[in-house]
Amino acid sequence: MLEAAAPLLELDDVSVALNDGARPMVSGISLSIRPREVFGVVGESGSGKTLLARTIFGLHDEAHVAGGRISFNGEELPQHGRHRAAAAKLLGHDVGFVPQDPFSSLNPSMRVGKQITEALYLAKGMPMHAAQTRERAIGVLAEVGIPEPELAFNQFPDQFSGGMRQRIVFAIALSQEPKLLVADEPTTALDAITQRRVIELILERSRTHNLAVLLITHNLELLRQSVDRIAVLYGGQLHNIVKSADVGQRPLHPYTEALFACIPSKGRTLAEIRSIPGEPVGAGFGTTGCAFASRCGFAVETCRTARLPLNDGKGESFSACLLGRGAEP
Repeated sequence: MLEAAAPLLELDDVSVALNDGARPMVSGISLSIRPREVFGVVGESGSGKTLLARTIFGLHDEAHVAGGRISFNGEELPQHGRHRAAAAKLLGHDVGFVPQDPFSSLNPSMRVGKQITEALYLAKGMPMHAAQTRERAIGVLAEVGIPEPELAFNQFPDQFSGGMRQRIVFAIALSQEPKLLVADEPTTALDAITQRRVIELILERSRTHNLAVLLITHNLELLRQSVDRIAVLYGGQLHNIVKSADVGQRPLHPYTEALFACIPSKGRTLAEIRSIPGEPVGAGFGTTGCAFASRCGFAVETCRTARLPLNDGKGESFSACLLGRGAEP
């Protein structure tokens, strides 16, 4: 059972700042992800979700972990200047990373098979030109649904559609047999049918290979249908952690409810789809006051001046609402 498993990734009061500024852009993030859990992160553009994910794994050139503790598989990562190097060592081994853009994440001048065998060499030490390595690469292409994988092995990325390129990016990440797959907006620029197929691929791999997934996406309805739990960020703050099954079934943080009320769905009339009033607040709001207060219909003065609650216990569910809305009953 997921509930009995020890956390694979733990963030404890983590903050992220840009290298050229002292002010944290993301603050007070505490959460945990278990083995085999599919964990979603959502928020409006500029909320800090991609900045957080890329920085904690040493992938952001212009940002750093400014505070808090990060543990992976029971081991705490070094802090300050040593964090980035330690986190980078996890990539391609225990952590697979799938970026937003499949078009720029593949080398256009290198055949697909060579890109996978290179990943196998770096992660597993398998000789790049060995028959066994080639067979493994072709097998991974078949696993992610690439037609005629033997032919695809010798082709270049520009010979594939956007959806197929995204599958190749997954093949490279999954060939390394990671414990955690970080998928950052993996369905961007894909049509609705291809988006669903890509998400189904992630879920199938999680079930069959004990793979934990950190899924960052702007597709709220796809996220709600696919993940076990959802973390909701706004203004660089963690506002909610909620089980996906609870969305629409019980009161949640006001921002979470407003966000999901924007989703068109079957059975919902146009009049029932509401946009969130006011202007979005970008990352960097800090932890004094709620970043959503200026747009929230329930806000009182305390919401603008009090320190935001933190998920100190890294609980299964959490609400940062200063009025207690969305807290577990």
